[in-house]
Amino acid sequence: MRSILPLAVSISALSIALSGCNAKDASDLSHDLGQTAKTATRAAGNAQLVIRINAALAQRKGVDVSGLHFDNDKGTVTAGGHVRTAKEKNTVLNAVKEIRGVDKVIDKLRIEPKG
Repeated sequence: MRSILPLAVSISALSIALSGCNAKDASDLSHDLGQTAKTATRAAGNAQLVIRINAALAQRKGVDVSGLHFDNDKGTVTAGGHVRTAKEKNTVLNAVKEIRGVDKVIDKLRIEPKG
């Protein structure tokens, strides 16, 4: 969430600048600021779900999270990276599916035994 603070400061600065613009520019900037705020809110929500996924998997026995990465887009989570066994892969996918806010899981995990 720390990375959103500069965006909020920038939005505030642009809001002040709007007062000196013509009506068309002010309308365009206002629309752009609204879109930026929506994008920032969506990105924060996506990141928050990925944080919850990583925290839940860190608690699971038999799961090595160091080779895993997740992307979230509106509840569709893509699980990527590598696991050591088919059992670990199933554990990861099932754990992700159980997390509130996950609607769909796309499996891009690879089984790569350590050796």
